[in-house]
Amino acid sequence: MNRKVFRRVSAWKILLWACLGMLIGMVLAQLALTVSELRHIDASSMQALQRAEDAARATGDALRRAEASPFQQCSDDDLAVLRNIAYANSYVADLGRVDQGMVRCTALWGQLAQPFVLPEPLYQAGRGFKIWLGQAIVHTHAPSNVVGLQRSLALTTPTTFDLNRFYQDVSLRITNGDGTRVLVEREGVRYNPDGAIGLLPGVDVTHCNTDLALCAQASARLHWYPALYPRGLIALLAGSFVAGALACLLHLRSRRHQGVLDRLRHGIANDEIVLLYQPIVCINDLSLKGYEALARWRPADEPEIGPEIFVPLAVQNRLCTALAKVVFARALREMQALLLANPDLILAINTEVADIEDANFVRFALELTANHAALRRQLHLEVTERADIRSAAFTHNIDLLRRAGFAIWIDDFGTGSANLSHLSYARFDGIKIDRLFTSALSTGSPLRSVVPNLLRLAGELDLQVVIEGIETEEQLQLIRGIAPDIHAQGWLFSKALELDEVLQQRPPEAANELGLAA
Repeated sequence: MNRKVFRRVSAWKILLWACLGMLIGMVLAQLALTVSELRHIDASSMQALQRAEDAARATGDALRRAEASPFQQCSDDDLAVLRNIAYANSYVADLGRVDQGMVRCTALWGQLAQPFVLPEPLYQAGRGFKIWLGQAIVHTHAPSNVVGLQRSLALTTPTTFDLNRFYQDVSLRITNGDGTRVLVEREGVRYNPDGAIGLLPGVDVTHCNTDLALCAQASARLHWYPALYPRGLIALLAGSFVAGALACLLHLRSRRHQGVLDRLRHGIANDEIVLLYQPIVCINDLSLKGYEALARWRPADEPEIGPEIFVPLAVQNRLCTALAKVVFARALREMQALLLANPDLILAINTEVADIEDANFVRFALELTANHAALRRQLHLEVTERADIRSAAFTHNIDLLRRAGFAIWIDDFGTGSANLSHLSYARFDGIKIDRLFTSALSTGSPLRSVVPNLLRLAGELDLQVVIEGIETEEQLQLIRGIAPDIHAQGWLFSKALELDEVLQQRPPEAANELGLAA
């Protein structure tokens, strides 16, 4: 698939995911609103039942206390008792006395000039209580529910079921235990925008108290989010669109990363990792001292991929040891004859800290060179400073490899995770100074003084040195003036060579063939 087609497909995927994000956002918003409303209706029913229970207990208690009055019915002392009881009870608006089916007096209005005749009660509740609904006793301003007990009656407060403002949008019904009698009914005042009615069903939630034979039912209609929150809908859709697009981009990036990773695994397993060889020369006379094996990834029918891309990918995904084994085996296979023919020639092979820490890699290196153990002294394993080198496994394996004959170097010294203190944790044979410091030699950079100090330190610690990145004659002469016995690499001497170019050279004439005669 070419890039234009890939970009077109990716754009359609991003748009599709963005639209899907809007749909999911809309569904989630509607779901959240519905759940919120269901909880709200349930809480309204619970609060109404709690209020009904409190009112029933308070009214029953007031009537029982009124019945216990020792004074003559409707006397001044009796009325004083009724007033004290009524004033102390927030659920009772008034208390009165009943005689032969007529209300003779009340705590608020005293003796009634014209007794009020009570109709037959609506029904008999448990424990001897009688219930009347919507009775307007003389001098009262609004119909009230009335509860009677023998010679006393109580008028309930009209505001008993004026719930918290948060619940005033829900319709309420208080009934007896079996639901046959409606004691209180109140319509909700919920705002219903155009289009909300009928789109979603109404919901009824009922809670009951069997001991008091009371039930509370809360009712409300569920709402359609777009109609209820039109402005919020616009913000939701915009946010969901962006979230969907970002999710698609992350998905495509993840798939692309996974695709490259799978291709790298395939490339390692199918000999797509090839090697170039960078000559290493002596600074003093530019004689050839060896080569560094440089890995390149050459997928079939695709452009070459540099190590700056696939090596970090291998390290991050625990493929570096598999890569190191392939590079080690190929380098030894391709250069073995040349190394055997010239015992003074060295071959540097890059490794990672994780490779040295891996016992399998160490065993692999020892087994691969078992038939030509003498070659090990010509093989320099250069450890790249991408991680801490102070682990016990690293130190142990370094010692094991050095005793077997391998030389261990620190690559790109001074630019990675390692620092000078790491030289005290493990024994190394040499350091390779990074091109960053080389390029600073011919400039006014503060790093210019670093190279002489590193070279002096290496001499004191008996470490061999290779300096990288020499590209100009000026840099070469500066290094010669500081340390004429060290080794070097750089484009001034040669580019990285293919294997057939290396094999065309002959050690005694290598410097001349490279055009590097002193």
